[in-house]
This record gives sequence, structure tokens and C-alpha cells, in this order.
Amino acid sequence: MDACPHIDRDDPRCASRLCLGRLEQAFSVCFGAYRSCLTYHRINRELAAPVDSSPLVMLTTNGTALPLRRTGT
Repeated sequence: MDACPHIDRDDPRCASRLCLGRLEQAFSVCFGAYRSCLTYHRINRELAAPVDSSPLVMLTTNGTALPLRRTGT
């Protein structure tokens, strides 16, 4: 069955469709016509957007920025 690749992302925007009361809609959209789902396209755009790698906090001493190195965490 052709399923939405984002079904396991636990995205809160999908929660309303992925409940017992709307199970039929979940099967018809999320496990079939997911390419017609606006949330699917929104998530794809978000994942394709470049990630800003600038630090959230800039450490300075006497007004001069301190160079930081990545730690991998």
C-alpha cells in the first residue's frame, strides 16, 4: 500500500486525521492519496528549507566574539 512517508513523524498536524473516529479518512488519504494532502506538502517544504547553522547564542568577551567549535552533540 502506498503510504505517506511522514506517517511515522508524529507530527501534531496529522493527529486529527490519525484517530479512531476518522480512520476511514486516514486510510483514504494517508494510505492512498497522500499527495493531495496539504500537510504532506507543507512538511516536504519544511524539510527542504535550508537550516540556519548560525549559533543561537554568541559568546563575547570585551565585545569580541569568541570562536566556538562544533562538538557533535
